[in-house]
Amino acid sequence: MMRLPLSWVQFLIDLGLLRRPDFLVKDVPELPDEFGDGFVFREVRGGYQKWLHLKCPRCGEHIQIQLAGARRWSISIDWLNRPTVDPSIWQTGSCQAHFFIRKGAIDWCGDVEAPRQGVSRYV
Repeated sequence: MMRLPLSWVQFLIDLGLLRRPDFLVKDVPELPDEFGDGFVFREVRGGYQKWLHLKCPRCGEHIQIQLAGARRWSISIDWLNRPTVDPSIWQTGSCQAHFFIRKGAIDWCGDVEAPRQGVSRYV
């Protein structure tokens, strides 16, 4: 499937023609030194998906998700660079955040409380 260049998607968001999703995808060859809010970084080496990196939307801790091997998650990316990750992501470290990413949006699981209104989702 064809994907719009990320710069075009950002242009459409800046014009107000698209709503900014919680996450967009950036493909990278290796783990970035710093990764910003609002993006998941899909690590691709030699044409193969290896890892997905993102900041936890609750506590900001680095989450690394395996995309290769027998026990892996899958990611699909639509033409607007919005990721859908399957199965759910459960931050078993500090904050216990449990959520899905569907078409770039965070869908909190019922076993954890979503961040309160008015509180930034990103640290």
